[in-house]
Amino acid sequence: MATEILIKPGTESWRITVCAIVVAYLALGVATNSIRCYHWFMLLAVPFSVLSGERGRQFFVDWAPLFAFWLVYDRLRLIQPLLYSRVAVLQPFEIERWAFGWMASGAVPAHAAHAWLASSTSLLAVMVRWSAQTIYFSHLFFVPALICVMWLGGRRSEHSRELFKRFVRAFTILNFSAVAIYLLLPAAPPWWVTLNGMEQPTIENVTQLNMTAAMNGPLIQGMIRNASQWFAAVPSLHGAYPVLLLLLLRREVNRLILAAFILYGITMWCATVVLNQHYIIDLMAGAVFAIAAWWIERRFEKRAA
Repeated sequence: MATEILIKPGTESWRITVCAIVVAYLALGVATNSIRCYHWFMLLAVPFSVLSGERGRQFFVDWAPLFAFWLVYDRLRLIQPLLYSRVAVLQPFEIERWAFGWMASGAVPAHAAHAWLASSTSLLAVMVRWSAQTIYFSHLFFVPALICVMWLGGRRSEHSRELFKRFVRAFTILNFSAVAIYLLLPAAPPWWVTLNGMEQPTIENVTQLNMTAAMNGPLIQGMIRNASQWFAAVPSLHGAYPVLLLLLLRREVNRLILAAFILYGITMWCATVVLNQHYIIDLMAGAVFAIAAWWIERRFEKRAA
C-alpha cells in the first residue's frame, strides 16, 4: 500500500530522468578523471527521487534551471584546456591599471592588496584575510539558501511562489549568459598575472601552478584549486549576484534588510579584489550582466501578465 501511494501514475518518468542524469554525470566524471569527492553527494538525489511523491517532482522541476547551470558550470573543467590559446591576459590587466591604478599608486589594486596581505602579519591583516575568505565563500550557500526560503514560502504564499520564479528566471539568464562569455572571451584573473606575468596559459604552466604564492588563505586556495574554470574572470558572478539580489529584492524588504544586502554586496566586491581573484572591471562587468538579466526578466514578467 505504501508503495502504491508513493509511486503515482505518470510520475515514473521524472524519477528515471533524475536517476539517469546522476548516473551519467558521475560516470562522465570517473571516465574523464575529473570526479571530486563532493560529486558523490549527488547520489542522494536517487533515493530522494524514488521515495518522494508529487512534492519531490515539483522540487526537481522548479529547480531544474539552477541545477542545469551548476552541472554545466562544473563540466567547464573539461573544456578549459581548449581555451588556453584564447585567454586574454594582457588586455584586462592594462585596462584595470589604466582605470584604477590611481587607487594603488599606479599598480593594479588586486595585486597591491595581495602584496600587503602576503607581507603583513598584523592582527588587521589576519582579520581581513579570514573575513574576506568567509565572505567570498559565502555566495556558494547564501544565494541558494535564500532561493530555497522563497521556494518553501511558495507552498503557502502565491507571492513567494512568484518571487521564487522571478529569481530562477533572472539567475538563469545571468548564469548562462556568463557561461557563454566564458567560452567566447576567456580572461585571466589577477592571480594568474601574479604567478605568470603576461604568459599565455598552457597545459604545462597550468599543471605546475603554485597557488599559495598568488592568493592568501587556505579556504580560497582550496576553493580555486577545485574550481571548474580558472579563466572565467569576466563577468564576475561574485560581483553580479549581490547586484541582482538588490534589484530583485529592492521592493520586497524593508530598508534595514536592504541596507544589509547593500553592505553584503560591498564586502563581496572588496573581498574579491583583496583576495586577488578579480579586477574591479570584472566586477563592473558582472554588475552590467546582472542589470541586463533583471531587465530581461522584467520584460518577460510584463509580457506574461
